[in-house]
Amino acid sequence: MLDLRLSYHLHSHKIFFWLFILVFSCQIFFWKNTEKFRIAFDIVPPAPSKYLTSALSFGDNEFLFRILAMRLQNSGDVFAGFISLKNYDYSRIYDWMKMLDSLNMKSHLIPSLASSYYAQTTKYEDTRYVIDYLDEHSSHNIDENWWWIFQAVFIAKANLKDMNRALELAQKLAQNNAKNAPFWTKQMSAFISEEMGDGCMAFSVIQKLIKESENGVRQIPLHEMEFMRYFINERLRKLKNQKFDPRKCSKNL
Repeated sequence: MLDLRLSYHLHSHKIFFWLFILVFSCQIFFWKNTEKFRIAFDIVPPAPSKYLTSALSFGDNEFLFRILAMRLQNSGDVFAGFISLKNYDYSRIYDWMKMLDSLNMKSHLIPSLASSYYAQTTKYEDTRYVIDYLDEHSSHNIDENWWWIFQAVFIAKANLKDMNRALELAQKLAQNNAKNAPFWTKQMSAFISEEMGDGCMAFSVIQKLIKESENGVRQIPLHEMEFMRYFINERLRKLKNQKFDPRKCSKNL
């Protein structure tokens, strides 16, 4: 018994050394054979269905809204890395935003996330989903959500380069009657029409602005009135230089 203990004491360091070499070798072998494997995951998983959302909320839609909004905000931030927005499935992002609106329609978090973050993708055709969402979100109450439909106008014009869509949204923006909305929200369609070379549309908007200011339809702040006058004079000057004839425009404008 004593000899066994003495032998262990004399050779234990060698035993542990070779045991370490064996474990280390196994670790290297395992790493070399598994280094090419990657965990498969969805950057943006499918949005929960209406029934699943109802079940998960346990009657507290606001709490679930905050949890899932954070989930959408942090999509793609995995394993201490970041994924480019161009690799996201924007159809799923659209579904998530619509689902979150069903939980809380008044929050500015989701439209802000859409216009300030997800609209920054370099895959510009994907911004169509962002534009559609902002349009649908704003259409529920244009007076309260005019800012978001303006964001949709800007994204359609600057990112998507779809002037027809931008004009369509600008005309919807002009329908707002919000007291806090600046007067230029009524002028956006004229800006875009002019860029598109549609002098008749720009002239029509100018006529409407002049009539509204003369008839006192709306109280316009002094600084906005000055801007409006500058806008009208500048656009009329350009139309005159182009030898624009308003009599050729359709009376339906």
